[in-house]
Amino acid sequence: MNRRALLAGLAATGAALSLPAQAQFSMDKLMQGAAKVGGAFMASEGDEVQLGENYYQPLVQKSGGAYPDRNAQEALKRFAAPLLGSADRKSLPWEVTLIDSDQVNAWALPGGKLAINSALVKNCSTPDELASVIAHEVGHADKGHSLSQIRNEALLTTVGGLGKDVVASWLGGGALTAQVMSAVEAPLYNLVLNGYSRTNEFEADQHILSIFGRTGYDPSKADDFFHTLMRIYPQSASETTSLFSTHPGTKERISKIEAAAKRVAKPAKTPATSGWAELKSILPTPKS
Repeated sequence: MNRRALLAGLAATGAALSLPAQAQFSMDKLMQGAAKVGGAFMASEGDEVQLGENYYQPLVQKSGGAYPDRNAQEALKRFAAPLLGSADRKSLPWEVTLIDSDQVNAWALPGGKLAINSALVKNCSTPDELASVIAHEVGHADKGHSLSQIRNEALLTTVGGLGKDVVASWLGGGALTAQVMSAVEAPLYNLVLNGYSRTNEFEADQHILSIFGRTGYDPSKADDFFHTLMRIYPQSASETTSLFSTHPGTKERISKIEAAAKRVAKPAKTPATSGWAELKSILPTPKS
């Protein structure tokens, strides 16, 4: 979205508000904040970490709650450890939780907070499939996609009323206040439910190959789980998740991953898959 469109949208929103004089936000201030959003993006890594820490457990609960098997949780953590350890942003407090849910989904919050649904683990028949999902979610956190999506969309869509003002101010370099935290809750939960923009999803898909190269996984298998998703959710299906959505189409995502994988050499080392066997003993793949 360009700056002119952003400002026009904010101006229209402001004009439509009918609030007491003392409650009306300053349009000059809002425009200044919006201009900063359209230009430099100044939210810090500390803000990302704080957002992730604040909303991780509430969104885990909203998504179905932590899977009630301690051994399964520990097995997932062991399996994910080499992948998280290969992330670009070593300073993030990386964490992964197994969610008790029948929906085939996974998601990431700012600050390296990941969640993988139990139904997704069940539908992974090889460690490569689960590794690709985790690497994809690592990509969202590594690239700061949550904050970039809030910057590009939330001011005009899911943030309402005075929230637009405080979010614009924050993204322009202001403090991450309680008001900001409250205003961005809906946009973050929307990402958990519906996924990221087309550009961000493609970028996270490509990040799978980077993580695979560092951990020893075969790049030719980076798109295996997307084929599984195509089988679970055929093109005619109306259901979508944040991992699988009609935008971008899964066929196009597969094509892009396969094209990029052909240019990547297979790593010489063997990937570490500790925890995989235990996970599958608890969450076995259904027989087709």
